[in-house]
Amino acid sequence: MLMSLATGTLMGVHAFFLYMYIYVITMFTFFSILLSLKKETNKNIIYITDLLYIKNISPITRIISTLLFFSMAGIPPLIGFFAKFYVFLAAIETSYYLLLVISILCSTLSAFYYIRIIKIINFEKTLNLNMVKFKPNTITYVYSLLGLTVITLFFIVPNFLITETYYLGSLLT
Repeated sequence: MLMSLATGTLMGVHAFFLYMYIYVITMFTFFSILLSLKKETNKNIIYITDLLYIKNISPITRIISTLLFFSMAGIPPLIGFFAKFYVFLAAIETSYYLLLVISILCSTLSAFYYIRIIKIINFEKTLNLNMVKFKPNTITYVYSLLGLTVITLFFIVPNFLITETYYLGSLLT
């Protein structure tokens, strides 16, 4: 994200705002899911392996969290791919090739961590399903479905977000 600001161009500022907007939507959706997953003892999730129990709540939450992690990893055609694409495009425009290669390697490394969490959520076996129970929250479903709608709507109609962030970037340059 800071690599796009380092370019000092309109494209770089545009990529910064686009990445920031997408990151905020993705994190807001993911943390609304995490906050809704309360144990019966009213404790929050502590360990990554606690995400195993998302599959005990509903398939909708499981699908949304999987799509969020794929988006954060930058898998096309999700919104996270376009955020990284515009940042990399701004670096190519100003010939910051060394910085680009380093950021692509870091992005690839982070994708392995995101895919590991996807593996935990979807494919790991739980030893004792009755050990932890989560209470779904209606407000969380609304927030997570709203975030999923924005994430998938960008693939269908990307012009609104791209135009607004370009306009915001042109105001600052």
